[in-house]
Amino acid sequence: MDKHGLSPKHFQVLILKSHSMKTKNFVQLIGYLGEDPEIHTTTSGHTLAHLRLATDRYHKKEDGTTTTKTTWHDIKAWNKIARILPDNFIKGSHVLIEGEIEYRTFLDHVGHKRYITEIKAFTILNLDR
Repeated sequence: MDKHGLSPKHFQVLILKSHSMKTKNFVQLIGYLGEDPEIHTTTSGHTLAHLRLATDRYHKKEDGTTTTKTTWHDIKAWNKIARILPDNFIKGSHVLIEGEIEYRTFLDHVGHKRYITEIKAFTILNLDR
């Protein structure tokens, strides 16, 4: 037994289960929208929505006080999901978002390489309703 009460047998099961999954890009966030969804139509006719989601992390300091760190996430949603957002979500909506992390790069107007991290949402639930 280790300090967590697990035997070597448990470690073997954990290792076997982790190898069977291979890889997975999945994120689940619960937070509040920082602004109304922005909806755009691409030149090819697809609907794209941009959202800003705030999540908080709380930390209790040694003196007993609690501090909050807010992280802002850039979310994008396409087509069917994007089209339902304006009628169901507004700034301040409490939402659950499931999706995958996407990384992009581009060159800005002076030629510097810029990096973008976004969540491509495939599920957005309104937790206020």
